[in-house]
Amino acid sequence: MDHVRAIQEMIDDHKEQMPTGVVTGVMEECQKVYNVMSNLYKLNWTVVKTHAQVHMHDPEEEPPCAQVELSHTTQTLIVEAVDYNYYNKSALCARHMPNHGMVLESWLKESYPFVIHGTDDTMVIIHSIVPYNPHKRSREE
Repeated sequence: MDHVRAIQEMIDDHKEQMPTGVVTGVMEECQKVYNVMSNLYKLNWTVVKTHAQVHMHDPEEEPPCAQVELSHTTQTLIVEAVDYNYYNKSALCARHMPNHGMVLESWLKESYPFVIHGTDDTMVIIHSIVPYNPHKRSREE
């Protein structure tokens, strides 16, 4: 957010040379960036899906057998916390919201990890949700 602060300071230093409407508009847009950034979180989750495969054999020798397999995807996503009213208007299932850049604010209050079971043979494990800091570098970087 240092770059936004630098823009604000430049505008403050030169506002007498700029039209008032431009100064006001740019400062309002900078404030919007601050507001959005304060609502961003880093989500670490795993999505587990089950798949059933039926193996057909010669019916005279042995009956068909079903084999259930699990597949999983672990991701870290940058998401925006949205309130329940927004969720009700979005027509998205809460488990699918992270794929669209959102999580419910209520998830921020959960103790981690927590599990969400779905009706479509999918289970979601939320490992952590922490405030997003774009300037903090991980050890791997």
